[in-house]
Amino acid sequence: MRLSFYFFVASLLLLLPPPVQARTLVTRTLNNGLKVILVEEHKSPVVTVQVWYRAGSRNEVTGKTGLAHLTEHMMFKGTTNLGTRNFKRDLELIDEQERVRDLMRAEEASMRAAYRRGEIDDLMNPENQTARYRELEQQFAKLVKEQQDLLVKNEFDRIYTAAGASGMNAFTSEDMTAYFINVPANKLELWMWMESERLLRPVFREFYAERDVVFEERRMRTESTPLGRFVETFNAMFWESHPYNWPVVGWPSDIPAISKAQADEFYATYYAPQNITLILVGDFHPEAAAQMAESYFSRIPRGAKEAPDVVTLEVKQNAEKRMYAEAETNPQVDILWHTVAFGHRDSYALDILAELLEGRTGRLYKGLVLGSQIATEAGARQNSQKWAGYFNAFA
Repeated sequence: MRLSFYFFVASLLLLLPPPVQARTLVTRTLNNGLKVILVEEHKSPVVTVQVWYRAGSRNEVTGKTGLAHLTEHMMFKGTTNLGTRNFKRDLELIDEQERVRDLMRAEEASMRAAYRRGEIDDLMNPENQTARYRELEQQFAKLVKEQQDLLVKNEFDRIYTAAGASGMNAFTSEDMTAYFINVPANKLELWMWMESERLLRPVFREFYAERDVVFEERRMRTESTPLGRFVETFNAMFWESHPYNWPVVGWPSDIPAISKAQADEFYATYYAPQNITLILVGDFHPEAAAQMAESYFSRIPRGAKEAPDVVTLEVKQNAEKRMYAEAETNPQVDILWHTVAFGHRDSYALDILAELLEGRTGRLYKGLVLGSQIATEAGARQNSQKWAGYFNAFA
């Protein structure tokens, strides 16, 4: 019996997967403040690379909401080397566009004054534009058309795709902006060059056309969905004073008012090396990859000033607030409590509480869906963001 038992155990051990090898993790901080995290993993000849910026909608101010998200879009527009057939003329056209845009902004100010006086009822209605504004708009359109003839569209994506890379994308949240892609291991240096180039020599081409794209994205994802506008209103009611109050995509009146100069200023402040972390996971030798990162990314000078801290904290809640909304969708209930930020000692207990309530084995689902059968879905989550958090119970 004992021999058979040992044979059985030995057989089981042979069937078990081999033990996971400890991954090599190397961190570096370059002289300009940029942080590099390298995780060696040789399972396949691929490297997943990400660039994280400590820049999100919380770093905006009233009147400039949507800047972080718009900057994310502009980072795909190219550099002095990528994205144009004639860089010299390209820059001249950008300068001329800004001159006309300054004149258009002066007209927009006069239209806002007319709106305050009640002389026009909708700033977004083209019929309310002044004759001078329409004239300037035609001038600007001609400049845009000339620039479009010089551009090499989507050159970033085309170069990466030709090199075998995949999954290039980015996202912006309240607390951060991140860019990511998967590249073949033998194309890591190509990524190092292209990513460092768009940090060192970015060119925000087609700025106002891309701003219109962002505004259309807002219309599609927020204003044209059954719950989009209500979620936005609810969020603005929940956060009274904190910058989490406004949507990541920006308020509808702010997006069309953002200037390229404002975007340039935001970029200079929050896209400085000391505000960036590179994360590389995949098939490389850490020391060689670290030296490569040093070679390419140390070219970028440290930012002239540190990114300002968020100082506006959420005020103490003095009363319960409720919001009722009617929409063409299934009835839904969300209850939110103000809790704690990421890393706070209470955040871990709240995570455990959410796990007890969440999912098909959670107490909310068992009680409201399986038990009383008054809901088709129920759960909970703790969302600990960098500066503040909330607990959400929903059904």
